[in-house]
Amino acid sequence: MKRNLALRDDGIGATMGRRALMMLACAGIFFSAGPALAAQDVKLNEVLRSVFYAPQYVAITIGAFEQEGINLVGPKTTWGTQASITEIVSGGSNIALLGPEAAALTQDAGPERRLVNFAKLTDRDGSFIISKTPMPNFKISDLKGKTIVTGGAGSTPYLALVHLIKKAGLDPKKDVNIRAIPISANIIPSFLDGGADFAQAFEPGVVKAVTETGAHRVASVGLLMGALPYTTYMAPASFIEKNPAIIQGFTNAIQKGLIWTDTHSPAQIAEAIAPFFKDLPLATIQAVVAEYKRTKAWSTDVSIPREGMNQMVDLMVDGAVLKQRVPYEQIVNPTFFQKAGQGVKR
Repeated sequence: MKRNLALRDDGIGATMGRRALMMLACAGIFFSAGPALAAQDVKLNEVLRSVFYAPQYVAITIGAFEQEGINLVGPKTTWGTQASITEIVSGGSNIALLGPEAAALTQDAGPERRLVNFAKLTDRDGSFIISKTPMPNFKISDLKGKTIVTGGAGSTPYLALVHLIKKAGLDPKKDVNIRAIPISANIIPSFLDGGADFAQAFEPGVVKAVTETGAHRVASVGLLMGALPYTTYMAPASFIEKNPAIIQGFTNAIQKGLIWTDTHSPAQIAEAIAPFFKDLPLATIQAVVAEYKRTKAWSTDVSIPREGMNQMVDLMVDGAVLKQRVPYEQIVNPTFFQKAGQGVKR
């Protein structure tokens, strides 16, 4: 049965649907057949629109959700963690893409509002450190006595930076002047105009700063931190319990998107996701994808490792975002990514 791709919020579903079969034929990926599912609308919310989430947009483009019997509605972009949590627990969306620690913030709520992680999208921090001078041998210890501009205090990038500074043997309050900027769009302008030595920022701002202002990319925070389940999919516990086939199909689709992303070039990926970034030149999208490929931002599977999840929770507790550590079993349901890993093949 042919299924239609519904992207109602962006208005590009028809274009994507026409391209889906062609891209699947070129993908070189073979997936195990699963049981036929009745097509059903699933409303997806994302915390922001970012090339960092490329495998998700790839999964949409190649028709992976259609294959799983899912008419994807969205993704709707609700900027900010708290706004996204409100969107999902109020029933505005069924599934949310957020930092996995967001589920821990809802653990005192009932099953209709308590969020549980079930699949991973990104495998590392996606930010980079840039400098006004070339530093090919940059080390975190080079921040001593310097000013670095980063995200708002308590944000995940901020907490990752503080963790790395401590790990380097420095006192983040005494040895480094950390300038926290709540609005991410203001980080690079503050770095360029405000007398800072370094900035920690996300793409595509970093590519633009390097190509347009002469800034220098000196480090990937993701490579410095190591693998982490940085961004994950979650849904209310009650929705997962009532709709296991939907959650499994959704997880399978993301797994396919990750595999396709892993096995295709930055140019191919950029072309696939370009309709989601109409304000970005294709060359910029490709450059950003190449950086995320180089720094291993995406793994090849949707699993949420216990060790990585515990490290994410530790970062939040140390940064006072969470009051206490939450057991892995309370915020992660491994059933679906385990089955996706067994059933979805290259």
